This record gives sequence, structure tokens and C-alpha cells, in this order.
Amino acid sequence: MKLAYLILLSCFLLPLTAQAAWNWSGSLKTKIQADNRYTRYVDDTRVFGELWGSFEVFDNKSWNVALDFVTRESLEEGLEGDIFQFYIEKYLAELNTKIKAGRFQRADSLGYYSLDGATVRYQLPTKGLTVEVYGGRPIRQEDMNSVTADWVYGAEFNSLQKVNWQNNFLPVDTWALRVSFQQLHNQQTSSILSLGNVFSGQFKHQYLHAYELSFMTTVEIESGAFEEIFTGFLLDITEYSRIQLNYARYEPRSYYPTFKEKFYTSYYYGKQDLISLSFNQSLTPTLHYHLAGKRAARNANQDIGYGFDMGVNNQYFSDWNLSADFDMLEFGDSSSYNLYFGSEYSLSANALLSLNLAYSLDNSALYAENKAAGTEVKLRYKIIKGLFMDLAGSYIVNSRLKDEYLGGVQMTWYFDNFTAKGSK
Repeated sequence: MKLAYLILLSCFLLPLTAQAAWNWSGSLKTKIQADNRYTRYVDDTRVFGELWGSFEVFDNKSWNVALDFVTRESLEEGLEGDIFQFYIEKYLAELNTKIKAGRFQRADSLGYYSLDGATVRYQLPTKGLTVEVYGGRPIRQEDMNSVTADWVYGAEFNSLQKVNWQNNFLPVDTWALRVSFQQLHNQQTSSILSLGNVFSGQFKHQYLHAYELSFMTTVEIESGAFEEIFTGFLLDITEYSRIQLNYARYEPRSYYPTFKEKFYTSYYYGKQDLISLSFNQSLTPTLHYHLAGKRAARNANQDIGYGFDMGVNNQYFSDWNLSADFDMLEFGDSSSYNLYFGSEYSLSANALLSLNLAYSLDNSALYAENKAAGTEVKLRYKIIKGLFMDLAGSYIVNSRLKDEYLGGVQMTWYFDNFTAKGSK
């Protein structure tokens, strides 16, 4: 049924593109992939092919129509299809208001998800104020730790003000404020309040350059529990050196980390508290390094650990970028040490090659000692204008866990019919 809707919606877009007043753009991606990312615990290889489509049709005035979909064919599930976005957007210039209706994507305290509903945004650009109200039925996105429910509604207020409050201690040039409220209805009702503040300024003396102070939190109103907290202080000593102190209580939004995240000790599937202090410096326009220490608390602060990481990035040659990172974290009898190397090299004007290497040594009460070594290779090649081919493969060898592997090829076609306003 979803595939029938896809065909119907695609046909709806075609008449719009025939009108001279309308422009359109989009992309098509075809991918064939084999991996054991989801099935490595049962020794099965998953093979599938996908077609991703993204289209946008718009006029030079106020209308915008967007469609994002995917179809997948696999041996296990057969032929599937889904629509991530299909919405119509109208801008009312005389009211400074934008109205969007249909299925569209949102990112907020619930995570990253699609919403079947509508949103109305009112903006006063000269005042730096934006108010948005929305409502509808949330739908979980693939691989995302978001939520599915009967319906959700909410309101969000954003303000960006130039304060220009000058003093010798902590001058404030800009103040960004975000306040949002949303209510989720499923088997029970949950109300969530989010608050964010960011202050930034530039010092007028020669000892320090600039700073940024931020605080963001999400509270579940009924229970009074803090779902997420983030606060940070960023200090630019000069234009080329920075100290940053962060505290975060959070839960990762993706169930499946990237190749690099698999070898980082700060990545954790559950909730954790993380305090980090880092120093970043650019020695030259092409050479950067960082040093950082951290304290992590997990399992409701019952497990405390300390760690350290350091890294360097160098782009001495314009077509070659190199990076190296070392990361460690110790939790009592458990420990994790990780070494990561990354490289990106432009083979030609049409080809980009990436090679990543990683090594990990973990000790835990669950798995005892596990040694892991991983390799990831990616190649992007521009065949003709707007047509790209991507080859990717990775393999991670584990001493006590099942090995992980992934291989795939993808073709991407970017196209548009954009005509600048007023041109013939």
C-alpha cells in the first residue's frame, strides 16, 4: 500500500514541474549492501537493495512541496517502502508566517522523527523572535531512539537578541533563548518542558578573545525528572586556542553507532553523565591538536570512571587530510583503550578515497578481555556532473565477540531544474 502511495504522490508532483513558474530539484540513490550489523548474533548475513528519493518543487514566491521516500528489497523482508516526508509549505509574507502540513521531519526532546500533522511558524526577523506551534502523530525514524505515539502537540519560542552589555569581567554581545513545551499522548500522557540559553561575547582587552556560555535542559513535568542536561563554557584564549568545559546527562539517539563511534569510550547505549575539560589549538592553518580529560557516571551514578583523550589533525597537502586519536576510560575493574587513525586523500578532481583504522582493548565483567581491530575504506567517484558512485567496506575483528562486516555500493544522482528569479 505504501508503494502505491509513493507512485500517486510522485505523479502529483509532475504537473507542478511543467509550469514555467516552478523550479525543482532532487536526488536519487540506489544502494546494494551486505552486512551483519543487525544479525551478527545469529550468524546471518543481511543482503538488501534500496532506492532513496528526495524531491523538492517550489515557486519563486511562497509555495514549496517536498517528498522523501525509500523502497527496500531484501531476502528476509521482501519488498518494502516508506515515506519519510511529504508536505506542502506556504509562506505568508504579509503575516511573517509559514504554514507546513503533511508528513515532515522534526528533531526535539523526543529525538529525530517524522510527524504526520501541521506546524505554523510566526517570525519577527527585526525583533529576533520566532514562535512555532505544531501537532500530529509522531512516527519513529529508522535506527533512531525516538518515539512513536498516538499524537503529540507543542509550542516553541526562540529569541536571538543583541545585548551589547560591555563590562571588564564577562561582556555579553548576544543572548539566545529557547523555550518549548510538548505533550505526548499514548497509553498515558507525558508533558515535557525544554529550556536553552546561550550567552556569547568578545573581550575588549588583549588577554582573552571570546567566550560562549550555554545551558540546556529537558524536564518531564509529571515526575520532575531531568531527561537531558547540558551546560558548557567555551573560552577562546586567542583566535587559535580554546578551552572548553562541558557537563552532559544524555542518552544517545542512535542504536547503531558509526564506525568511529564504536571505538570511542564516551559512546554508551544507556544514559550517562559526562564531564569533560578539553584544550584545542591550531599551531598552523593546517595543523590542529586537542587534549581532554573526562569523568563519566553510569547506572544512576553507581559506576564512576575517568578517562583521557588526545588527537591531532593535519592537512599539510591540500589534497590529503590525516588524523589520529587516542581515547581511554577506566571504570574500576573495567577499562577501554582505543586508537584511531583516519585519512582522506583526493586521488583526482573526481575521486576521493578515505581509509580509517582502529584498535581497541576492552576489559569488562561481561566479556572479560576483548581485542578489536577495524578497517574502513570508502571511495567516492564523480562519473559525470551530478552522478556519483560510492564504494564502502568495513571489517571489525573481535577476539571474544562476533566479527562485524559491511560492504556496499551506492549510486547517487543529483538533479535540478533551478532557474533564478527574473532569468529567462
